[in-house]
Amino acid sequence: MLLKKSCLIFFAVFISLGNGAYDESLARNIIWPITVDAYNHAVEKCISTTLGKDYDFGIQSTVQCDDISSKDSCSGYVIAIHSLKYVAIVYRGSISDHEVQVEMNYTATHPLIPFVGKGSVNGWLLNGYNLLWNAGMKDAFLKLKNKYPNYNILVAGHSLGAALASLTAATLSATNVVPKSRLSLYTFGQPRVGDKAFADNYLNLVPEAYRIVHHWDIVPHLPTLGLKGYTHHKTEVWYNNNMAKGDPYIICPDEESKKCSDSVLVPTWGDHGEYFGVRNYLGNHGCVPAGKP
Repeated sequence: MLLKKSCLIFFAVFISLGNGAYDESLARNIIWPITVDAYNHAVEKCISTTLGKDYDFGIQSTVQCDDISSKDSCSGYVIAIHSLKYVAIVYRGSISDHEVQVEMNYTATHPLIPFVGKGSVNGWLLNGYNLLWNAGMKDAFLKLKNKYPNYNILVAGHSLGAALASLTAATLSATNVVPKSRLSLYTFGQPRVGDKAFADNYLNLVPEAYRIVHHWDIVPHLPTLGLKGYTHHKTEVWYNNNMAKGDPYIICPDEESKKCSDSVLVPTWGDHGEYFGVRNYLGNHGCVPAGKP
């Protein structure tokens, strides 16, 4: 199903960050569309389809994530959205099967490394975050944050980008760059990022953190629970359906819950690329079509 959005629909949605509750309208109508936009090589040329003219663009940064292949890249962008009064940091996921395999091989062969906000995390992911953050995203974010001091902060991403978003939000809070009361995390298809100590402390750093999972999406099951201590942080929002408008969802307060996606016995790749009826393929760099999910 193609993404259908319009400026009229966008401005008609009443959304408020910072109230702590999961906001499906925000996730469905704004955050997922701008996350899909992150896969575009030139996101600024496409973002107006999603947001109209209601934004101040910061930067889009792309870096090589490792020394193995120039095709293994991490990417994200920074933007201020005026009608919602927030500065958003948005990351895209992997763009090739090779990159996915590199991530999995690293996870299987390397120990977790210490994280500034307690616990330990995946070193490949943390390195990707640091490379991106120091390749212009930090400066662009601080510029917009200082320009709009009353705006809240949203961090979002899909797949690899979800993991980078998780690390970003926790770091902003742990280093006191952003007060946790003004910080929100929404991710889609997020893999496990760190160990149980990292997971246990996560909501102390980012109380408004939501890991959205579509049905049998395989990536939230990776790395395998228990491998080297990998554990999901809270809070999971599980859609055990096609995520059509009006479909129910379950919010699980536990880090790992059999009431949510941990109950899936045979996860699949098929559900990973589609959220809220909008398909997002590896390496899809076209603009998001106009319309509404």
